[in-house]
Amino acid sequence: MSHREDEETLLRSAALQNANSILAARQRAEQELIAAKELLRQSEEQLRAVFNQAAVGIAVAGLDGKFEQVNHRFTEIVGYSFAELQSLTFLDITHPDDLPISRENSSRLRAGEITEYAYEKRFLRKDGSPIWIRATITLSKDAQGKPARYIGVIEDISERKDAEKALRTREHELSLIYSNVSDVIFHVEAPTDGSFRFVSVNPAFLAVTGLKEDQVVGKRVDEVVPQASRAIVLDHYATAIRERRTVRWEETSDYPSGRKVGLVSVTPIFDAGGNITSLIGTVHDITERKREEELRARLAAVVESSDDAIISKSLDGIITTWNQGAARMFGYTAAEAVGKSITILIPPERIDEEPEIIERLQRGEQVEHFETVRVRKDGTPLDIWLTISPIKDASGRVVGASKIARDITSRRRMEATLREDGRVLETLNRTGTVIASQLNLDALVQSVTDAATQLSGARFGAFFYNVTDQHGESFLLYSLSGAPREAFEKFGLPRNTPIFDTTFRGLGIFRSGDVTQDPRYGTMAPHHGMPNGHLPVRSYLAVPVISRSGDVIGGLFFGHPEQNVFTERTERVIQGMAAQAAVAIDNARLYERVKQAADEREQLLEAERAARAEAERVGLAKDQFLATLSHELRTPLNAILGWSQILKSRGHENEELVEGLSVIERNTRVQTQLIDDLLDMSRIISGKVRLDVQQVDLQDVVKAALASVRHAADAKEIRLQVVLDPHAGPVRGDPARLQQCFWNLLSNAIKFTQRGGRVQVGLERVNSHLEVCVTDDGQGIAPEFLPHVFERFRQADASTTRRQGGLGLGLSIVKHLVELHGGKVRAKSAGEGQGATFCIELPLMVVHDLGSQRARQHPRTSSPTTSLAEQPSLAGITVLAVDDEPDGRDLVRRVLEECGAQVILAGSAQEALSLVKSQRPDMIVSDIGMPIEDGYELIRKVRQLSPEEGGKTPAAALTAFARAEDRTRALLAGYQTHIAKPVEPTELAASVASLATRR
Repeated sequence: MSHREDEETLLRSAALQNANSILAARQRAEQELIAAKELLRQSEEQLRAVFNQAAVGIAVAGLDGKFEQVNHRFTEIVGYSFAELQSLTFLDITHPDDLPISRENSSRLRAGEITEYAYEKRFLRKDGSPIWIRATITLSKDAQGKPARYIGVIEDISERKDAEKALRTREHELSLIYSNVSDVIFHVEAPTDGSFRFVSVNPAFLAVTGLKEDQVVGKRVDEVVPQASRAIVLDHYATAIRERRTVRWEETSDYPSGRKVGLVSVTPIFDAGGNITSLIGTVHDITERKREEELRARLAAVVESSDDAIISKSLDGIITTWNQGAARMFGYTAAEAVGKSITILIPPERIDEEPEIIERLQRGEQVEHFETVRVRKDGTPLDIWLTISPIKDASGRVVGASKIARDITSRRRMEATLREDGRVLETLNRTGTVIASQLNLDALVQSVTDAATQLSGARFGAFFYNVTDQHGESFLLYSLSGAPREAFEKFGLPRNTPIFDTTFRGLGIFRSGDVTQDPRYGTMAPHHGMPNGHLPVRSYLAVPVISRSGDVIGGLFFGHPEQNVFTERTERVIQGMAAQAAVAIDNARLYERVKQAADEREQLLEAERAARAEAERVGLAKDQFLATLSHELRTPLNAILGWSQILKSRGHENEELVEGLSVIERNTRVQTQLIDDLLDMSRIISGKVRLDVQQVDLQDVVKAALASVRHAADAKEIRLQVVLDPHAGPVRGDPARLQQCFWNLLSNAIKFTQRGGRVQVGLERVNSHLEVCVTDDGQGIAPEFLPHVFERFRQADASTTRRQGGLGLGLSIVKHLVELHGGKVRAKSAGEGQGATFCIELPLMVVHDLGSQRARQHPRTSSPTTSLAEQPSLAGITVLAVDDEPDGRDLVRRVLEECGAQVILAGSAQEALSLVKSQRPDMIVSDIGMPIEDGYELIRKVRQLSPEEGGKTPAAALTAFARAEDRTRALLAGYQTHIAKPVEPTELAASVASLATRR
């Protein structure tokens, strides 16, 4: 092989190797390119993932501002899709107010003045709503370094903007609160030099303290706070810092606007390192709250001590409060009532009231003066008066009710009683007017029966005349009320049985709560059953109608099918009606007789006037004063008249003459004084009193008065203790009238002092007047009567059982006479049984003069005598004479013994009743006006005795109560006859003899 060939071979080999190297290099280059492309693709995928998943919005836009590429977050922020954004520029979605700054920044960026810019602006979302963003914009360039496109990163800062806005609003609100709140707010710097200093205070602080800001801010606390509270304030500040907590306390301070109570609170402020830098404090004014708490406490005490029930409840009726008044009124304790429904107090028939009340309360109304009925725990009904007010919360919404209940049961009962009394009085007046003017007997009896039936509350009533049939078995039915006459036609008229005997014999009123069960009639009707067809009767009342002469005209009978309808009050009312009926019937009968006589004598007109005058006269009631006047005048006259006639008939018996004259003298003085008192009172009232004024030595006048009463004092063994100042000095006055005053006080003292007691009389000078005092240790004066002791006709005891006599004029006359002398009279007493003192004050004479003193002259009375020559014989008759006055008893004894009777004496009703049972007298002669028990009570008790005990003993009322109604009352009470004082001895003897024939 040639060299050339070798070279060619070598060259070819080298070329092949080079080609292989180039090929290998190319292959390596291609492999590297493939790897680079893969890395680029992976990088692009990563960038695309980051672009699309970024938490911020990213947008790429051309230099014309049109969007070329945006990520998903950007579309969420602006609300547009990418397809919608491709037709828009970033300026198209910029808020108009932010366009100028956006254009300016874009121009500077393209001009190369800045490489990027970031600012806050507003985009307009697709729905038109603005949204705050923070945009960071850069400019990308091409290979030649020229601007190619905008790249923007967008962050949604709307929440931050909202938070900033809210923060600004909150800061503004806090600033307003700080400046305008009524509470005091202060900022105190924590001490670095050992002293707290004010950093700031709000206007309320300055307003309350009256200080200016430069007087507080920067000043030490101990320079500003008042001395009184300085130590406690600094101590609380130190506690807040030491214990690193809020400290609260109440503080009372005096400010220019007044004393205030504040609730103080201080709270430490910490820095980032946990160190306390300052204190923030507030003071809330609780002055009004404290006042309200005190007021509520006082109101609670008032509520708890109130007698009224005060209750609060919710709108659903649940009791929430319950005071002691409610516990007392309704019987439930607070523990038992609170939490329960208010319906526990409401009776079933009134349960509908509660919804109506609640409805009114919900409208905001107050329920006032609502009268209703509620029930106690024990079921007792109560009449109550309610005032109910709504309870409102702070918004004015009604949330409950407050109720005040007052028990008006007593008032209702009183009102019912007053209404009933008014009804009874009206009926009595109407009926009295009718029967007083009614002279037709039939119409009169019917009117009485109708009115009595109405007043008694009976189902029916009837009037029966006391007239029996020919067999003496049945009584005559005359009038009916409340039931038709046919109701009585199915059975016979009332039979003459014991149940009617009480009435028709005039023995008194018969009343039975259940006559069918009354043991007094167990063997006869109605106890064992009413006749067939009889009106049902359980309650039964029968009242006799007795004429002025004592004859039983008939009876008023009343029935009711229920038990216990008739009461004692019914008895009294019907008894009064029966008395009116008796008078009216008497008058009607009298009128008929007079009319008949007038027809015969041609004097009809005159007789009619006389009958009507008599009817009107008898129908008029006399007042208590006339009854008392009659008694007080007639009682002593009875003794005077009797004894004077006895003495004249006896003639020469000196002892009796002395005794009789003594009685006459004593009773004449009593009667004379009563008459004098009446005349004096008449003169006083008419202003005709004349005084014989002269210089008077009161010692002489008092001694004269003492002399006139000494005999009466000795008779009762009463000690008279007299202390008279001899240097008292004279007065000007009428000695007779002054003696009359002192005599009256002394007589009263002796009258009202028990046997063996003591009466003191004193005369002394007191300053510029003389004072005469009469003091006794007798029965005293009740406190309630003491203010009325000097009033006319006023007596502590004005009943028929009073122990002492008199008209009630004496002290009134003393008062008027003393006042005519320019003086005063007063009375005092510690109470009943503790004596009394009466003092007369008279002014001293300024200049003493001389004058004569004349003794008072008392008038004398005399009376004619009556002969006892012709007196009936009462031999074999035993008479019980009853009178609390010894003179009266002795007179009756002397007169009747002169007629041959045996006389037993009793000084009281109790003693007389005992003697009736033990001595069994043939008859009784009794006074009416006696202490403790009067003659009416005596005869009632006698008539309740059995015949064997003396229950049927004839009796005569010998009394100074001499009016027609007194006579009627005596006969109704059980006496057979009535004898008025003063009585002729022969009349007394004749009356007793007549009564003896009825045995």
